[in-house]
Amino acid sequence: MSIKTTFELATGLPPVWVDKIQIQQVIVNLVRNSVEAMSAVRRRELLLRTAPDNGEALVVISDTGPGLPEEVARQLFQPFVTTKQKGMGLGLSISKSIIEAHGGRMWAESKPEGGVTFLFTVPFALDDGQRG
Repeated sequence: MSIKTTFELATGLPPVWVDKIQIQQVIVNLVRNSVEAMSAVRRRELLLRTAPDNGEALVVISDTGPGLPEEVARQLFQPFVTTKQKGMGLGLSISKSIIEAHGGRMWAESKPEGGVTFLFTVPFALDDGQRG
Protein backbone atom coordinates (compact mmCIF):
# COMPACT_ATOMS: atom_id res chain seq x y z
CA MET A 1 0.00 0.00 0.00
CA SER A 2 1.48 3.29 -1.11
CA ILE A 3 0.83 6.46 0.91
CA LYS A 4 1.83 9.95 -0.12
CA THR A 5 3.24 11.51 3.04
CA THR A 6 3.75 15.25 3.39
CA PHE A 7 5.68 16.91 6.21
CA GLU A 8 5.05 20.58 6.96
CA LEU A 9 7.25 21.12 9.99
CA ALA A 10 7.59 24.65 11.33
CA THR A 11 11.11 25.87 11.87
CA GLY A 12 12.29 28.00 14.75
CA LEU A 13 9.68 26.88 17.27
CA PRO A 14 10.64 27.23 20.93
CA PRO A 15 11.41 23.97 22.74
CA VAL A 16 8.72 21.98 24.54
CA TRP A 17 9.11 20.20 27.87
CA VAL A 18 7.83 16.65 27.25
CA ASP A 19 8.66 13.01 27.79
CA LYS A 20 9.83 12.28 24.25
CA ILE A 21 9.04 8.55 24.47
CA GLN A 22 5.43 9.22 25.48
CA ILE A 23 4.93 11.85 22.77
CA GLN A 24 6.53 9.51 20.26
CA GLN A 25 4.00 6.83 21.28
CA VAL A 26 1.14 9.29 20.73
CA ILE A 27 2.40 10.19 17.26
CA VAL A 28 3.00 6.55 16.31
CA ASN A 29 -0.52 5.65 17.46
CA LEU A 30 -2.11 8.48 15.45
CA VAL A 31 -0.07 7.70 12.32
CA ARG A 32 -0.81 3.97 12.60
CA ASN A 33 -4.55 4.70 12.97
CA SER A 34 -4.42 6.91 9.88
CA VAL A 35 -2.54 4.31 7.82
CA GLU A 36 -5.00 1.59 8.83
CA ALA A 37 -7.98 3.83 8.05
CA MET A 38 -6.65 4.53 4.56
CA SER A 39 -6.28 0.84 3.66
CA ALA A 40 -9.87 0.84 2.39
CA VAL A 41 -9.59 3.92 0.13
CA ARG A 42 -7.85 4.65 -3.16
CA ARG A 43 -6.50 8.13 -2.34
CA ARG A 44 -3.97 7.68 0.46
CA GLU A 45 -2.44 10.89 1.70
CA LEU A 46 -1.00 11.57 5.14
CA LEU A 47 -0.06 15.04 6.37
CA LEU A 48 2.09 15.69 9.44
CA ARG A 49 2.37 19.35 10.37
CA THR A 50 3.66 21.41 13.28
CA ALA A 51 2.94 25.06 13.97
CA PRO A 52 2.84 27.56 16.83
CA ASP A 53 -0.60 28.00 18.40
CA ASN A 54 -1.15 30.55 21.19
CA GLY A 55 2.00 29.75 23.17
CA GLU A 56 1.87 26.05 22.41
CA ALA A 57 3.21 23.71 19.77
CA LEU A 58 0.44 22.32 17.56
CA VAL A 59 0.85 18.89 15.96
CA VAL A 60 -1.52 17.92 13.14
CA ILE A 61 -1.90 14.44 11.64
CA SER A 62 -4.41 14.29 8.82
CA ASP A 63 -5.49 11.45 6.54
CA THR A 64 -7.75 10.81 3.57
CA GLY A 65 -9.43 7.74 5.04
CA PRO A 66 -13.20 7.18 5.11
CA GLY A 67 -13.74 9.53 8.06
CA LEU A 68 -15.55 8.91 11.32
CA PRO A 69 -19.17 7.93 11.80
CA GLU A 70 -20.92 10.58 13.92
CA GLU A 71 -21.69 8.13 16.75
CA VAL A 72 -17.99 7.22 17.00
CA ALA A 73 -16.81 10.84 16.71
CA ARG A 74 -18.91 11.86 19.74
CA GLN A 75 -17.15 9.37 22.02
CA LEU A 76 -13.86 8.95 20.18
CA PHE A 77 -11.54 9.42 23.15
CA GLN A 78 -13.52 7.22 25.54
CA PRO A 79 -11.95 3.88 26.50
CA PHE A 80 -13.09 0.85 24.48
CA VAL A 81 -14.51 2.90 21.58
CA THR A 82 -13.11 1.60 18.30
CA THR A 83 -13.91 1.26 14.61
CA LYS A 84 -11.40 -1.57 14.18
CA GLN A 85 -12.46 -5.21 13.95
CA LYS A 86 -9.73 -6.32 16.37
CA GLY A 87 -9.06 -3.04 18.15
CA MET A 88 -9.33 -2.65 21.92
CA GLY A 89 -10.28 1.02 21.79
CA LEU A 90 -7.60 2.18 24.20
CA GLY A 91 -5.05 3.92 21.95
CA LEU A 92 -6.80 7.27 21.60
CA SER A 93 -7.89 7.35 25.24
CA ILE A 94 -4.31 6.71 26.40
CA SER A 95 -2.92 9.20 23.87
CA LYS A 96 -5.26 11.92 25.08
CA SER A 97 -4.31 11.20 28.70
CA ILE A 98 -0.62 11.52 27.82
CA ILE A 99 -1.16 14.86 26.08
CA GLU A 100 -3.26 16.21 28.95
CA ALA A 101 -0.60 15.08 31.46
CA HIS A 102 1.82 17.28 29.49
CA GLY A 103 -0.50 20.29 29.87
CA GLY A 104 -1.85 20.03 26.33
CA ARG A 105 -5.10 19.12 24.67
CA MET A 106 -6.14 16.69 21.93
CA TRP A 107 -9.09 16.62 19.58
CA ALA A 108 -10.19 15.31 16.18
CA GLU A 109 -11.98 16.93 13.26
CA SER A 110 -13.75 15.16 10.42
CA LYS A 111 -12.92 16.61 7.03
CA PRO A 112 -15.83 17.39 4.67
CA GLU A 113 -14.03 15.70 1.77
CA GLY A 114 -13.39 12.58 3.87
CA GLY A 115 -10.71 11.66 6.31
CA VAL A 116 -9.88 12.74 9.81
CA THR A 117 -7.50 15.26 11.28
CA PHE A 118 -6.11 14.64 14.75
CA LEU A 119 -4.62 17.62 16.52
CA PHE A 120 -2.81 18.07 19.79
CA THR A 121 -0.92 20.80 21.55
CA VAL A 122 1.81 20.85 24.15
CA PRO A 123 3.01 24.04 25.84
CA PHE A 124 6.31 25.61 24.94
CA ALA A 125 8.95 25.42 27.67
CA LEU A 126 9.50 28.52 29.78
CA ASP A 127 12.87 30.29 29.69
CA ASP A 128 14.01 28.25 32.70
CA GLY A 129 13.32 25.01 30.81
CA GLN A 130 10.17 24.16 32.76
CA ARG A 131 6.79 23.40 31.26
CA GLY A 132 4.78 26.49 30.27
